[in-house]
Amino acid sequence: MKLYVGSRNYKPTGYLTVDIDPVHNPDIVADVTNMHNVESSSCDEVLASHVLEHISWPDSFKALAEFSRILKYDGVLRIAVPDVMALLQQIKSSDSDFFAMGLIYGVGGRDNSLEVHRFGFTQRMLIDILDVLGFSSYSWWSSPVADASNGWIPTVESHRSGISLNVQCRKVSEPIINTSRMFGFLLDNPLQNFRLASRKCLLANDSGDISFSDNVVVYQDLHYQLIEANQRIKFLEDVIANGGA
Repeated sequence: MKLYVGSRNYKPTGYLTVDIDPVHNPDIVADVTNMHNVESSSCDEVLASHVLEHISWPDSFKALAEFSRILKYDGVLRIAVPDVMALLQQIKSSDSDFFAMGLIYGVGGRDNSLEVHRFGFTQRMLIDILDVLGFSSYSWWSSPVADASNGWIPTVESHRSGISLNVQCRKVSEPIINTSRMFGFLLDNPLQNFRLASRKCLLANDSGDISFSDNVVVYQDLHYQLIEANQRIKFLEDVIANGGA
């Protein structure tokens, strides 16, 4: 089973659609922060294209935890969110700044409150969260659906710049933290660094294994550096394969 969550009017072939708004006639009407009508470990793939930014933090953590719950081992999670770093660069350069600002805040919310953007993510933020939820094998993905994951922003120089951060990963284990407890930590201090919050959550376990929690923080730092290095290598390989300098 493959789910396309936050589907709106999209009906991609091979996916069951999930949306909180019944007006779109999804296969499953559900809030992605609590998909109680989807069995645990029942999905081979979950695709969430430009969904998370419409959910307030830390409720979006609950959505990611739900994706982990319903995915089978080795199941694929594909996430797309607005690329905040790229959009901020457009604003900093005053190049398509109104367009970029509108994408950050979700100007569609003027007509539909569900279209408001309530939070944003960078690549590192997503990976920090996904790491503790049992995901690994990160890569970039390109959607077969003509949705926002394929979005571009026009620039003054008549070029186009990608505006979507597309992260793919696989579920390799159960979460290493108690997700309900972690949500409580985030509710108490939503502005706290996620890695520090996850460390506190680990320390709150009955085992109180402090050395293990310290190792997790170090592991997350090293893992992110490895992912970044692999992406740079893949980019260079693609450039060389296409005959670039």
